[in-house]
Amino acid sequence: MKLLADRCVRCGETRTRHMFEGLPTCEECEAKLRSAQEEPRSCPDDGGIMRKELVLGVVIDRCPTCGGVWLDAGELQRVREGAAKEAWSQALLVGLAPIM
Repeated sequence: MKLLADRCVRCGETRTRHMFEGLPTCEECEAKLRSAQEEPRSCPDDGGIMRKELVLGVVIDRCPTCGGVWLDAGELQRVREGAAKEAWSQALLVGLAPIM
């Protein structure tokens, strides 16, 4: 087992042990690749074509006209988990900051 993870072959910035299509790929790049394979969707509210956005590692659908955000099954929970991780990381960094 390697001590250090490989860099993502797509962005080259993130170290990852995650694989996508046989190549080391970070979660953010995988989410982008998977969303690119999806068909564009129409907004249930106004019928406009929604855009894909990456939020905390989750690809969501947002309508550029009405601003509505639409989530697929399980995506709200994944956004919540991502927000909790982000808050934990920030709290850890604050805890490590030198006291002035």
